[in-house]
Amino acid sequence: MWPDESVWRQVLAAMPAGEVEVSEELAVAFVGSDDFKAKNGSAWLWWPGGRGRLAQRCDWDGFFPADWGMLLVMSEAALDTVRAEGESCMAGLVRRGKIMPFLLQQRDTLEAAGILDFIESLELATPKH
Repeated sequence: MWPDESVWRQVLAAMPAGEVEVSEELAVAFVGSDDFKAKNGSAWLWWPGGRGRLAQRCDWDGFFPADWGMLLVMSEAALDTVRAEGESCMAGLVRRGKIMPFLLQQRDTLEAAGILDFIESLELATPKH
């Protein structure tokens, strides 16, 4: 079954490792496009604020838990590219529709969780209202 755990771990290892002060812990969830279409499968969670939390897999039933700040739906091509090139290529993959981003929380909450810098690195705009 593609993608396997090693693929996801390589992708999540490419995410920025900065220690950010956070007042709210929210995860960025990564889901494969096939699982997203089926609204069932696995999600991989990454916490930009770190605090020693390692990326982890969880079952996903198509609903978005309250502790998710952002969802990134990744195509196979996007996974392969991020594995090969690292996080810096992700903005281009978003522009080309290979990664579909969904913001699941308000801007202030995303900022408190340390996710806003990551969102801006993807060249996404977040309204201030």
